[in-house]
Amino acid sequence: MKKIIILTAIAIMLLIFFNSCRKAPRATAGVIVSPVENMYSRADHQADVVSQALLGTTVKILKSEKDAKRQTWYRVETPDTYQGWVSGKALRLYDQEEKPYASEGQVIEITSLLAYLYSGPDVTRQKPLLFAPISSVLVLEKFEGRWGEVILPDKRKAFIQMGDGQVKQAPFARPRLSPEQMVELARRFLGLPYFWGGTSPLGLDCSGYVQLIYRLSGLEILRDADIQFTRSGLLEVPRGQEKAGDLVFFGRKSIGHVGMMINESEFIHATTNQKPVVQISSLYDEYWQSIYQGARRPKD
Repeated sequence: MKKIIILTAIAIMLLIFFNSCRKAPRATAGVIVSPVENMYSRADHQADVVSQALLGTTVKILKSEKDAKRQTWYRVETPDTYQGWVSGKALRLYDQEEKPYASEGQVIEITSLLAYLYSGPDVTRQKPLLFAPISSVLVLEKFEGRWGEVILPDKRKAFIQMGDGQVKQAPFARPRLSPEQMVELARRFLGLPYFWGGTSPLGLDCSGYVQLIYRLSGLEILRDADIQFTRSGLLEVPRGQEKAGDLVFFGRKSIGHVGMMINESEFIHATTNQKPVVQISSLYDEYWQSIYQGARRPKD
């Protein structure tokens, strides 16, 4: 009898031990909780920025590692299939059965360049909790009059001024804008700073800028200028037939720059040429003609 009791106790102890050693299922997705998060080429804040992920974006988690300070980093993939490393502090990992953030129900899409979020429905009593850049989509709990209450990706509650966005029912598709509307939208970014890897109004690079304009215009394209030229499913435009809304590409040996036509002779782009800002240039300027590679147009 004693042997049975002892063996039973050992079996229970072994079961407890093995259960404690069993690893929890590895998270395969998460949501960005910071307003604008840099994506790096390696797990290091000193590495080069390859792109950015914005507040509320659901990302795939490809792998994780710890740096020299034992801080966790994740290699992630954004919805446009771009990959890079982000700090673990920028992510909330999804539970195993959790649905992606803002994927259903009532949401608000940010239409202001930047929208401030507050702990209460007042702009004078406290500083903002954080901000949400244009194109971000937040869960909208309720709204009345000027103010709405949102649930942030980190599950905190905050208040937003309803004039900063549009109420929608998720999932939704952005309407296709006309070329004239695309030009009007693109002009809102004039003078914003150039930032390598940038995808938000805090700073934009050339391909991040046109990708953002196209996304807000109901057109999804890939991230880098060279793949936008070859693999975004856009139509080739004969030289001299460029028009508003077309993307124009530049480079000497390979594609390295892109802008969007705003009429038949001018294009708007994020560049470091002359001034490091979003600006308008002439396609027929000698410099741009010397490196012009071609144009692409969305399908009707």
